[in-house]
Formats: sequence, structure tokens, C-alpha cells
Amino acid sequence: MRLEQLQAEFGDAITVVWRSFLLRPEAKPGGRPMDRFTEYTTNWARPADLEPGARFRVPWSGEHEPPSHSVPSAIGGKVAQLFGADVGAAFRMRLFEAYFGEHRTISRRSVLREVAIEAGIDGDAYDTAWNTYEDDLVRRVLEDHTTAVQSEVTGVPAVVIDRTYLLPGALDLEQYRKSLHHVLSRRETTPESEGTA
Repeated sequence: MRLEQLQAEFGDAITVVWRSFLLRPEAKPGGRPMDRFTEYTTNWARPADLEPGARFRVPWSGEHEPPSHSVPSAIGGKVAQLFGADVGAAFRMRLFEAYFGEHRTISRRSVLREVAIEAGIDGDAYDTAWNTYEDDLVRRVLEDHTTAVQSEVTGVPAVVIDRTYLLPGALDLEQYRKSLHHVLSRRETTPESEGTA
């Protein structure tokens, strides 16, 4: 994906840190109406065009119910990171495909366990890690979300560079490059400023 490509291009000059942002912090009684959710997913067409390496199916097929809320998948991602950065990245890519490409209900813990196994994590070890660290991981997810809101993030995708420059929405690769070059040139003229992209 684009951020991984930028990491490869810019090397040690940037560090990509994935954080949680909860589009739906809570499940609403009665679930999500399929017709409204299907209409919402037509908006995936633009991000799909910008991520040629990712598999999107637009709109939602209706084969599975929509996710009820964002917290379970955010916790699932934090659990996967406990197994190492490469494993966490593999889980994130697999989760992305499970949601956008396969239209699976990624708010279900059973589905998240399947995704973990598909990403190379032992299912029992994944469950044990979730059960052991859940309280701490929920706290970290909520801290990520709060930080994002304080950075004026209102949706995904969103990139915050050096905790200052917000790039909201699906942008093409060249827009990210220009922004990173701008920030890196400012870092050179202001040596005391450090941050992550």
C-alpha cells in the first residue's frame, strides 16, 4: 500500500506508526441497516482507485452483515502487534482485505481470530493474548482515538505528520510525497524538531 511504499522510498527519514481511529465507537441497538450501509460503501470507489494493490469490492455484497462498531477490529490489530511488527503488518493487510474485499463482519471476534490465523498467527495464542491484555489494549485504542480527535482527524484514511500536519482523506501518492518533502525540508532548517510520519 501507499504508506509502505513511502516508507521504502524515504527509509529512515520517516517512521510510519499506525494508530486506531474509531469511526463507530459503539454498536447501536438494532445493528446497521443493510441498504444504508451498502449505499455508504459506494464511497469506497475513490480509495480503491488510489490503492491499485488493494482489493476492494464496491459496494458491499450483503453476503455478511456490516460490522457493528470499530472497537473489536482495533483491539484485534493491537493483539496482532504483540506478535511483532511484521506479524502486525500482515494482520492489518489481511484485515483490510477481509473487510473491503471479502465483506466479512470484522466486528466479530471469531472473524478476527480467522483473520489472525490467515495472517500466520496461532489461533489459540491470539485468543490467549487477547484475553490477557484486553484491558490494556482497550485503553491504548481509546488513547489513539483521543489523540486522533485532538489532531482534528474526523475520518479515515488520515495521516498526521510530525503530530502537526493533517492530511485527511484518500490522497494520491504524489500528494504524500510532496507533503513529506516539505516537512523534511523544515526539519533540516529546524534541527530541534523531530517527529514521526
